[in-house]
Amino acid sequence: MASNTQIKPDDMLNQPLLDALNVEQAKDENKKKLMSINGVEGLSKLIGVSIQTGLTDAQVVTLRGKFGINQFPESPMESFLSLLFKALTDTTLLILIAAATVSLIIGLIEDPAEGWLEGTAIFIAVFLVSNIAAFNDYSKQLQFRALEASSQKDERASVLRDGAIHRINPKEIVVGDILILQAGDMIPADAIICDDSTVLANESSLTGEPDDLKKSKDKDCFLLSSCLITEAEECRALVIGIGTHSQWGKIKANLVSEAVNTPLQDKLEDMTQTIGYIGMVASFGTFVALVVSIWARHGGKDVAQGIVNAFIVAVTIVVVAIPEGLPLAVVISLAYSTKKMYQDQCFIRVLAACETMGNATNICSDKTGTLTENKMTVVEGLFADTVYTQEQFGDGSTMAHEVKVLIAEQVAVNRTAYFVHTDQDGKPLPKPQCIGNKTEGALMTMIQQWGFNHDEVKNKVYDQKKDKVFAFNSGKKRSTAVLHNANGSVRIYCKGASEWVLKDCTMLLDRFGNPTLLTEEKRAFIEKHIGAMASRALRTLVLAHKDFHSANE
Repeated sequence: MASNTQIKPDDMLNQPLLDALNVEQAKDENKKKLMSINGVEGLSKLIGVSIQTGLTDAQVVTLRGKFGINQFPESPMESFLSLLFKALTDTTLLILIAAATVSLIIGLIEDPAEGWLEGTAIFIAVFLVSNIAAFNDYSKQLQFRALEASSQKDERASVLRDGAIHRINPKEIVVGDILILQAGDMIPADAIICDDSTVLANESSLTGEPDDLKKSKDKDCFLLSSCLITEAEECRALVIGIGTHSQWGKIKANLVSEAVNTPLQDKLEDMTQTIGYIGMVASFGTFVALVVSIWARHGGKDVAQGIVNAFIVAVTIVVVAIPEGLPLAVVISLAYSTKKMYQDQCFIRVLAACETMGNATNICSDKTGTLTENKMTVVEGLFADTVYTQEQFGDGSTMAHEVKVLIAEQVAVNRTAYFVHTDQDGKPLPKPQCIGNKTEGALMTMIQQWGFNHDEVKNKVYDQKKDKVFAFNSGKKRSTAVLHNANGSVRIYCKGASEWVLKDCTMLLDRFGNPTLLTEEKRAFIEKHIGAMASRALRTLVLAHKDFHSANE
């Protein structure tokens, strides 16, 4: 439902104003309200943030004190008594409690000295089963709270502050921060796109819609927290909603997770009910037979005592039929399995996983970043019709300067990756950390070894107002950059999958950087070399460019 809150340009910056811009399921209304304060530029002026440099440290402190931190509400923990009550509602335990009560009463009537033993023993079994189950569930909650806190501590998001990109924990994001987003990034807070980039975002976690949605400054400019950027060049967005005031925070505050039985526990309850039904039938049949025998065998003598004895035997059958040790054995085995798997770094949130993961013999895992360090290096190249090993092109001294300049411009401009040089505490890193595509990071490291600074090269040749970078597209298997030169000519840089880019090429640079015809013999040689590199498990890609005399050509 759309909000009726009216926003005036002279309003002071406050939470109601930001909430009015961020009403759920009211995209068009939110856009109208944003435009009523002169769009994202007007909002940035109200906040006092520069889209080019981001917040200052002093502004971060002020805005954090005013709007709070980007922390989502946690689901409340169940108390031990609540878990104990749930355990006592188990069907098996309820039958055992009833049987124990009857057994205790009849035992005290029949034998006051020792008749209480059987009923008390069943009560002790019920006490142990329920308390062990409750304690196991409660300790699980504590373990996963600690695990979630540890995983959240390792999360990182990129923001622009004081003119530099910083990698910080999403919890430290404040209203007014400028987010730096790329393909594959989770959006850490509700934000508004503030540059001219176009991105695709998957909002299925919030709306259930599986299709990616196109987002841009001029149309749908709202990015929602917990959603995924599926396709983008480097995108900048102004944060307007954090924590409980974000779309995901509002939803998470109302989420309630219900505990469910494991498959084994479901089967156990079914078995218990079946045994109970059989026991009740047998018990009732025995009771009827014993009552009939009072007249058939004893001539109707001591009817009251005979009925009491018949009832005791019937209850005994029911008590014996229900295995009171079975629930205890299941709970102890599941708790033990959880503990052992936790020691093996296999974290179990749901006990049912013990019955599935415990039987796993093969695990399929992604390689990059899981089994490897997710760091890449250029180790071989075919540059300007010449094959180079890593040692040969290491400092670029054996390569023509014109060729190095072309490659450096391609790498510096046609990218979305970037380097950060400090950690979350502001301390210098031993080596720059690549954020984004690791292949692009390897190329950036290569041209740095040649003496080029990728940021300086990009600032020299790239004009953000008229030039454009199109991020890697999985359909076209390439990324592209369009540069407009001062003389009116246009150069297109292309980087992508070897077989896809090479088939569109007709020219080849010689070792001096001059364009020559790409003959079939040369094409076959290049394809053979690409195949040889791929056979050694090397990732290959082709760098290409094309010049036009004008934008109309």
